[in-house]
Amino acid sequence: MTDEVLSVRELAFSYGDNRVLDGVSFDLKPGSVTALMGANACGKTTLLNIMTKNLKPACGRVMLGGADISEIRLRDFARRAAIVHQKNAAPDDLTVKKLVAYGRIPHSSMLRGRSERDEECIARAMASTGITDLADKPMGALSGGQRQRAFIAMALAQDTGLLFLDEPTTFLDVRYQVEILRLIRELNGEQGMTIVMVLHDINQALAYSDEVIGLRDGKILAQGAPREVIDSDMIYALYGISLEVQSDARRMWVLPV
Repeated sequence: MTDEVLSVRELAFSYGDNRVLDGVSFDLKPGSVTALMGANACGKTTLLNIMTKNLKPACGRVMLGGADISEIRLRDFARRAAIVHQKNAAPDDLTVKKLVAYGRIPHSSMLRGRSERDEECIARAMASTGITDLADKPMGALSGGQRQRAFIAMALAQDTGLLFLDEPTTFLDVRYQVEILRLIRELNGEQGMTIVMVLHDINQALAYSDEVIGLRDGKILAQGAPREVIDSDMIYALYGISLEVQSDARRMWVLPV
């Protein structure tokens, strides 16, 4: 578990004349699962890319543990934060274990092979994602859900307290979507990881996150626990459609029909 706070301060970003983020500020709660939600082109993935050093903001800062991430070397950042991208590629003949082992690169030295610590982290990452029995299988032989678990395992092998996921359920059928989201909750509950994920599915965001950040036109319209900030009016503000929000003692959901 990490107690490092990630803070976003007055972020702005544009693609040409298109302002994608406009004065975005928030703090992530350590040890929580936060979902970035909102309609297409609202700024979710751009925000994630800035928080993971894949884009530089036009202005504003992202702070991790009190340090501006722009001043943290990429190798050092990778020891503190891991990311699973929306589109992941690997050679079909690469074995699962070799893929997962790539997660140890930020900790490795060119002068030595994998250490005992590296092997422990690789084994633990595969066990946590339930793919130990797939270690020697080539990536090309895996199902969509198994591939996604392998890429999550590679991120876990980095041994960080902060995990970013960009639309982790995209391209998966409903069974694998649920399996991946349950895995994310397990990683948070058992290892205390701080997790940030971009989700398009409203019900998934409500069901599997402790906090939501709702974006519209590059601005935050909602931030907090789903039950505290999401209702029919907020759904309309975020997505421009009227949907009924229902809840019981355990969960809340929208009716998309």
